[in-house]
Amino acid sequence: MTDNKDSANERKPDYDGILDDLYSLQKNLLPATANTAEDAPVELPEDQSDEDIDSLEIPILTESLNQEIDSEHQARKIFDEAQHHLFEKSDAKSAIDDAKINAIVSKLMVRMRPKVEQLLREKIRAKVIERFNREH
Repeated sequence: MTDNKDSANERKPDYDGILDDLYSLQKNLLPATANTAEDAPVELPEDQSDEDIDSLEIPILTESLNQEIDSEHQARKIFDEAQHHLFEKSDAKSAIDDAKINAIVSKLMVRMRPKVEQLLREKIRAKVIERFNREH
């Protein structure tokens, strides 16, 4: 069993060795100034502070962001106005519609009353006959 483990270890590449080779290759390929720039801390110009860097604005992005915000506010304003207008109209229409609806219902009741009475009479008659047959 130990032979299998040794042969498996021989097949695996030496990752630490490869990583060390890559680091040394990187150091050799980079110019000397780049190596010193990595080690030295980045210093800000004297007229800028950390707070100024945090509030850094990119004009084209700021403009497009402001335009998007403005268009969103405008769309919300239009939506709110349309919704307000819609609800105002629906309240005004409901009073008129109720009167029209009542008039239509009254006309339909006058027309349909004979038919409804006939259907009701037939149903009642059928129930009476059914009950009479059950009793006898």
